[in-house]
Amino acid sequence: MQIVGKMAGKMNQNDRAYYLDWIRIGVILLLVPFHSAITFTARGDGFIRYPQSVPVMDIGLWFLSIWIMPVLFVVSGVASYHALQYRTRREYLRERRAKLLIPFLAGLLLVCPPMAYLRALFMGSFEGSLLQFYPHFFTGGVYPKGYFNWGHLWFLIYLYVFTLILLPLFMRMMRERTRALVVTASAILEKGMWIYLAAIPLMFTQTVLSPFFPGHYNLFWDWAYFTLYLGLVLYGFLFAINDRILDNIQRIRMVSLGLAILLFVPEAFLRISGMGTALGPISPAYNVLILFASVFAALGYARQFLNQPYRFYHYLHNASFPFYILHFFPITVASYFIARSDLNVWLKYPIIVVFAYPSTLALYEIIRRVPVVGSLFGIKPFEEGILKRDVRAERA
Repeated sequence: MQIVGKMAGKMNQNDRAYYLDWIRIGVILLLVPFHSAITFTARGDGFIRYPQSVPVMDIGLWFLSIWIMPVLFVVSGVASYHALQYRTRREYLRERRAKLLIPFLAGLLLVCPPMAYLRALFMGSFEGSLLQFYPHFFTGGVYPKGYFNWGHLWFLIYLYVFTLILLPLFMRMMRERTRALVVTASAILEKGMWIYLAAIPLMFTQTVLSPFFPGHYNLFWDWAYFTLYLGLVLYGFLFAINDRILDNIQRIRMVSLGLAILLFVPEAFLRISGMGTALGPISPAYNVLILFASVFAALGYARQFLNQPYRFYHYLHNASFPFYILHFFPITVASYFIARSDLNVWLKYPIIVVFAYPSTLALYEIIRRVPVVGSLFGIKPFEEGILKRDVRAERA
C-alpha cells in the first residue's frame, strides 16, 4: 500500500489487506469454543443451558466478549474504506445487502427456528414437531416471553444498519479534501500511546449508557452497545484513511498486548475469588480500555505477521462468513444431547467443540454446492469463490 504524504494512497482493486481477512477467520473460528462455553455459564444468550455455571468458563467468556466481536466492527470499518476506493455508493450498498441483509434473513428463517425449537424441547415449553413449531417462533413473542430470537445473527443486522447510517459520512470522507482534513486532525493518534485517546469518547458513552441499557442485542433498545459498535466501525474507517495510525498500532502491538493482560488479571482475580468487580460505576469504562488494548494488539500482530495469503487462505476466506451463520446450530444440537448427560463438564465441553467444527464445515460444503441456497448465505459461486486465485496470491 503506498502512502502519499500522511495519507494512504488508493488501493488497486487486486490489492488486498490480507490481515483483515485473517482476523475475521480467526475470530469466527474462535466463536465455536466461545459459544460452546456459553452452554456452561449464565453469560450470553445460549440456546441450551447446563444447570450449573462453570466459573472458569465464565471468566474466559467475559474477557473474550469484551473484544472478540468489537474487533470485527473495527475490521469492517477498515475494509469499508478500501472497498469504497473502487466501488460506487450503489455498488457498495448492493454488496452489503447481499453479504449482510439477505444472509441475516436467511439465517432468521432457516437457522434460528431449529435452535429455538431445541431450546423449547429442552426447557419443556413445547411439544411437537419442528414444522409445528415454526409458526410459534414468529408469532409467539420475543424471547424470553416467546420463542423469537435472532441469536448470534445480531452482528449482521447491526452491521447492516451501521452501513446505512454511516455511508453518507463515509462518502464525504472519501473526498480528497475531507480526507486531508481527517489526516491532519488525527495526526496525534500516529504517535505511540496517544492512540488510546480514541478510547475516551466510548469510555464516556459506555459509562453513561450502560446502567440504563445493559444490552440484549435487540437493536431497538440497546443504545450502549449500539453506540459502542457504531463508534468502532467509524474508528476503523478513520484509521484506514490515515494509514500511519495503523502503522502506529502495529508498532505498539506488544505494549497493547501487555496492557490488555495487565488490565485483565486483577479483574479476573476478583471474579474468580467470588468478590465480583470492585470497579463499580467505572467498570464499563475499564472494559472499553481492555477492548481497545486487545483490539490494537490483534490488529498490530495480524498486520505484522498475517498480511499474506498463506495456505488455506482462499478456502477459509470463502468459508468464514457462512461458517459464522451456521456454526451455532451444530453447537446447539450437541449441547441438547450432551448437557444433561452424566459426563463430566470437562468432557462435555470438548465433545461439543469437536462436533461443531466438522459439522459446520459439512453444512457449508453441502450448501455451497446448491447455488440458490448458497447465495442466501453469502457464498460466492464455486468456481469464483474456491478455485479462482488472484495473481498476487499465485506469486506469493
